[in-house]
Parts: sequence; C-alpha cells; structure tokens
Amino acid sequence: MRLPYALFSVLLTTLTSAQVVINEVDYDQPSTDVAEFIEIKNVGSTPFPLQYLAVVLVNGANGNVAIYQTITSPSWPALGPGEYFVICGNEATTANCDHVGPAATNLIQNGVPDAIVLVDITSESILDVLAYGGPVAGYSEGTPATALDVNVVDGRSISRWPDGSDTNDNDTDFRLGCSTPGEANLVDPVNCDVPSTITEVVVPVTFSVLMDAGRDQLTMTWGGDGASPVTFEVFNIAGSKVAEHKAGTGRNLAWELPLRELRGQLLLVRGTSGTRQLVRRVVVP
Repeated sequence: MRLPYALFSVLLTTLTSAQVVINEVDYDQPSTDVAEFIEIKNVGSTPFPLQYLAVVLVNGANGNVAIYQTITSPSWPALGPGEYFVICGNEATTANCDHVGPAATNLIQNGVPDAIVLVDITSESILDVLAYGGPVAGYSEGTPATALDVNVVDGRSISRWPDGSDTNDNDTDFRLGCSTPGEANLVDPVNCDVPSTITEVVVPVTFSVLMDAGRDQLTMTWGGDGASPVTFEVFNIAGSKVAEHKAGTGRNLAWELPLRELRGQLLLVRGTSGTRQLVRRVVVP
C-alpha cells in the first residue's frame, strides 16, 4: 500500500487525537541494529481492529521524502483498550514481540529525519504520526520529537511520557526513556541512560543521600578510592535533570542541595565516578 503523498499532506492538517498511537520506538542500538521495535497502544475505550491498520515508515533525509516500508497484516488481532502491540525486527532480541517485520536488522531507519505513520486502510486516513530527528515535509504532528535514540548505549528508546499521552505534538509527547516493548513506558535516566564509559568493577564505594530534619536540604556523600572525579546529579520523575554538582576528586566528597523548589517530588539521585555509578531515590514531602 502506498498512499499518495498529497493525500497525507492534506490529512495531517486535520489530524485529531487517535484511538491507537505510536507509543514507543527503539530504532538504534550499538553496532548492528538487531533489537528495533515499534510499539502501538490503544488509548481508547473500545477494541481497535489492527487488521485494518498499516504502519508506514518514511525516509525524510536530504529533503527527499519517500515511503521505504509499509507493514500490515490481515491476521493482526483486535487490540483491547490499554493494550500494546509490538512490531519488531527480531523476536529473539525483543521481548513481547507480536509481529516480526520484514527485516531482522535495520528495520527502522535512524534518520535524520524520519517519520512513522499509522494509517487506517479502510478510509485511507492518518491516525497518528511520529517525526523524529527533524521535520519531514508532509508528515508532522506539531513539532518533531527532539528526543533522539542513539547507539552509544543499549536499552533506550523514544517513548510517550506519560505512557500513552497524546497532545498532537511530538516534541511534547516523546522523551528519551528505557526500552519497554509491550509494557508501560518508563522514563528513568538513572537505570537506562548509563554512559558507555562507565564500567562496573569492584571498588569499595559508599553513597548516601540524607534529608535533614527540617526537610530543607539533601546531603549527598560519596566515599571511594579518590582516584577519579565524582559528579552528583538529581533528576525528577519525568527524567529532567534538576541539579548537578561536579565534586572533583577525593576519598570523601559531599554536596548539599536545597529542597525549597523540589517539595512534593520523587527524585532520582545519581553519583558517578570513573568506575562506578550508584543511585538513590528520595521522596521530598
């Protein structure tokens, strides 16, 4: 199926909130791309017949917009409310894969830019669009997602946050998060966004995060070998970094963070040295 480019352009001007959305995409892994997937979610209240859906992949490189792949199947089931449907390149490397696409490697182009479109085959209407890596002429839902999946670290994707949220603006809806095919999206920069330079070795390290009695301040302390610089970072639950302190080198390092602007939040606190990365979670009343 190849819908006319002009038809797409017209329909995108009247795109409304859809029942099924592109919920998560992992299009790039270290070395060869062997774990790519597209996750679709039914955000509506009734089952959606996936047998009438086409997933259209668009290459927007160099301004030459072209459809390079269309994935569809009359055997696809009805997708129940709140359920996920995962299209993958390789089911051996992708959990919860429901449909194996036509290529085990490099199924989805890395861009930039590229787009993915959900099309209702019966009406030839567009249900949802994700443009990533920059604008793709005729294939846009608000501003393209600026969150990018990169191949320096495995286990990351671009995903809707909160899970299933659709404001009809890709940049608002999509964040860099953990790869969770077939499950609710998780934006956690601590557990899935680990720099490739970090290697896990056995080094005696202590990392503590304590709140004072008045709940006005967090004190972070790091005890290690003192051979490499230590950085403290604090993230909110949405994955945004709210504070950072480069503590330098030393066997016993500390940093105090005022909490006045962070009350009522769940914080992820990360300490990183050249050999270790440790995490603590803190609820600020």
